[in-house]
Amino acid sequence: MILKGLTGTTGAKRMGRSADVVIIGAGIAGLALAVALQERKISSILLDGRRRVDTTPRGLTLQPNGMEALDKLGVLDKVRKTGSQANVFEIRSWDGELLLEADYGLLDHPHNYLLTVNSSELDVLLRYMVEKTGAEFVRGARFQDLVRNDGRVEGVTFETDGEKDQITASVVVGADGPQSRVRSAIGSKTEVHKYSDAFLVGLVGPVEGLEGRARQYQHPGKMLGMMPMGPATYLHHCVGPRSFEEVKQLGLGQFKAEVTEAAPEMEDALRSVEAWARFAYFMPSRIRVQRWVDNGVALLGDSAHTFHPHSGQGLNLSLQDALVLAEVIENCVKTGDFSAKALGDYQSKRELYAEVIGHHAHYAATYALSQHWLVRWLNRRALRKLQKNQKLLKRALGLSAGVFEKKPGLFTLARIGGILP
Repeated sequence: MILKGLTGTTGAKRMGRSADVVIIGAGIAGLALAVALQERKISSILLDGRRRVDTTPRGLTLQPNGMEALDKLGVLDKVRKTGSQANVFEIRSWDGELLLEADYGLLDHPHNYLLTVNSSELDVLLRYMVEKTGAEFVRGARFQDLVRNDGRVEGVTFETDGEKDQITASVVVGADGPQSRVRSAIGSKTEVHKYSDAFLVGLVGPVEGLEGRARQYQHPGKMLGMMPMGPATYLHHCVGPRSFEEVKQLGLGQFKAEVTEAAPEMEDALRSVEAWARFAYFMPSRIRVQRWVDNGVALLGDSAHTFHPHSGQGLNLSLQDALVLAEVIENCVKTGDFSAKALGDYQSKRELYAEVIGHHAHYAATYALSQHWLVRWLNRRALRKLQKNQKLLKRALGLSAGVFEKKPGLFTLARIGGILP
């Protein structure tokens, strides 16, 4: 069902096009939703703020739940060819002591491993699928406002090249990131927790002996992670409360020294790094959103939730969200009901996963980075316990991988956290 053009005044210079769904933001989650919708014969238009696709190589680690979603979209086999698989996740102390060796093979899941890929290649692949299935892109588009009729959203206004335009749609999906303007437009309240430790992420050369393994070093106030990715290594390094300018002022030599202090095996991989352009800087935050839906509106991806990157779940969870949202929108199309109540089925099915993963990521990062003596002691105790108890390790891995079916009880969480024996 495609709605016809609206007759209300919106300030647009010309009447725009129509679709069942308009998606604000053409990141990977928005692209995945468009593919899922088009497969269901539900038309979609994506508003992309970018003029062109960024092809700069960037690392992205797929967890089992993310790979499951890509498998359902029919792209996992192609994605797998571009990345590197890791079956074991190691956690080591800053001086190299092995604290935990977690084998993803413990999970009862068809994709019981980690897969690190070039996210720009995944972006291009999904864009190709979107265009192949008939969805439309509007590039260089900046979302302006929601078009409302008797309290119900029936489209959007946007701007390209200084001119206003309009799209009429049954559903507007805000996939426009943690500072979502769509979320602001529906007045959904947020709870924001900003972390004090910043991270640098980027691609460096290969690390000998890392094949089939992901490795993380941790120490109070410090964290260094390495994921093999084809002929490269995806590196993420905690730089504490320092700004990017402060890190750059110290120089690449100091940065390399910090990395190799914990991971001397990284020395050769860093030799080719001669410019900061290889790296991106970000300050993590956790955003909890009260309402993911409104009449004719739904939020997706970082617009609906963000987590500490320690979980490695932000995009993976969003891919699963996209599939559920597509199913819910399909039911709305069949019934002609696009109310907040009808779309609310999406939030009710996915909010539990966001809450559990958000809490797990928060406490895992706190344990790993805290300089408080008691928390440091609990962290070591928890890792030793998981190493000895494979059944408990399996439960913890299920949370990290996003493949649990129900919220873990307080007793289980206390055992995983080393609080209880």
